[in-house]
Amino acid sequence: MKNSFLRRETYMLACLAAVFLFISCIDGYDEDGTWTAGVENVSLESPAAEDITVVPSADGAKLNIEWPVVMGAGGYQFSLYIVDDPDNPVAVGEENQIIDKCTAEREMLEDTYYKVVVKALGNPKYNNKEAETATEKLYNNLLDVTAIIPSGTNLTEYFSTNPIPSSSTELCYELEAGGEYTMDGNVPIGMTSVTFRGSKVDHAKLNLTNGSFVNSGAGLKLKFIDIDCTNFDGLVTGNAIILMDSNFDQGVAASSSAGGYVVIPTTSPVAIQSCEIKGLKQYLFYDNNQKYAIGTLLFKDCIIGQNTSSFNQATIRFQRGMVKDMTFNTSTFYNEVVGHSSNRICQISSGNVSSVKPTMETWANGSMSMTYCTFYQFPKGAQSFNSNGAMGQSTDRVTLQNCVVVDSGEKGGFVRRLRRGNTSAIFAGGNNSYWYDGEFPSDEISSGRDESGTHIESDPQLTYLGNGAFRMGGSTQIARRIGDPRWLPAE
Repeated sequence: MKNSFLRRETYMLACLAAVFLFISCIDGYDEDGTWTAGVENVSLESPAAEDITVVPSADGAKLNIEWPVVMGAGGYQFSLYIVDDPDNPVAVGEENQIIDKCTAEREMLEDTYYKVVVKALGNPKYNNKEAETATEKLYNNLLDVTAIIPSGTNLTEYFSTNPIPSSSTELCYELEAGGEYTMDGNVPIGMTSVTFRGSKVDHAKLNLTNGSFVNSGAGLKLKFIDIDCTNFDGLVTGNAIILMDSNFDQGVAASSSAGGYVVIPTTSPVAIQSCEIKGLKQYLFYDNNQKYAIGTLLFKDCIIGQNTSSFNQATIRFQRGMVKDMTFNTSTFYNEVVGHSSNRICQISSGNVSSVKPTMETWANGSMSMTYCTFYQFPKGAQSFNSNGAMGQSTDRVTLQNCVVVDSGEKGGFVRRLRRGNTSAIFAGGNNSYWYDGEFPSDEISSGRDESGTHIESDPQLTYLGNGAFRMGGSTQIARRIGDPRWLPAE
């Protein structure tokens, strides 16, 4: 009985020690025997790389880093670096932060390579020396690569020989850092969600002389690719950077939507991100006069430049299709010349979000958002937006905030067209700068337009430097940090 009692007592003490160790790791370092667990007079070792976990938060905004307790340690030295360019690491948050627990949290960017550095620190109370070396662990949140396409490749020929297979998971084709590519015909993706990705640090270069990325009804992303359309000689009204397939799948439409649309859900974006496009003469996006419904259409961190006075269609055109959420963020849109009066930014010819009734999600409202963007002659004299019902329901939301709008749209009509000449949709406007033909276009702030009271009436002093580059000199615009961040001086 005595031995049994001792065994139970020993077991209970072990359990309590384990609990105290766990609490110490989570809540902070507590200098007592529980933390050391008898570890004294030793040189410590940092946690092993394979024992360090890196997990994105559910909303994708944070990285959560955890590691196991090192018995006898007096805390940890922690750093997180962005290593997109391994030779020039960039610290995320405090560098060499002293942490007395086993977790850390940092801001997360998408498509980024990270390096975690953790070092176990000594504990003088128990004569434990800090680890001689820190542990480094590499992590990235990029989509796994399906294939790397070598520099010098004609993408049209490559995908003719190696067609994109049917896949229920998203595929990723990577272009080499700084690589040079050509494209002289269509690249079809079919119904497979695909990302074409260059390098964030050294973009791939694509000389596009004809053709489109053709989408039959799936997510499609172009990232870190600079596309030169200067020598494009294809049919401008029959091509787009992203062109929906003219071979419309009626069977898919019938099975996925009561409205007869082929629906690409909001979770599978159609996106152009961190790309530079110059010399655009054709559509940026075109639904090819078919009933495609795009859940998410995104243009982010881009410089998109036209060079045409004759293109007489909307740059983004939904002729029979629909979009639920369309976003323009931290980007510049410009035309080298004064464009055609029918070259709208976006046109949605028929229906509204409620017209789309997919089985996989509810399309209850629509949104069109422009934030931290710069518009220059894009388009001058043409409508900024045109629709016969889209983005005009009471549950739709239109946002124009922190933008610089110079010689774009009709004079005094940029906001009016975004709001479709009425106030039906929810409108969020504010902190925008308007300038047209050398003066402030006062009609942008009349009733039913930008009513925020936070607009800027002074000259933004936006100067086009050529080759897609701008400089902004307006003191108020600089102070408020509005427009595409690229053109602002460093703080």
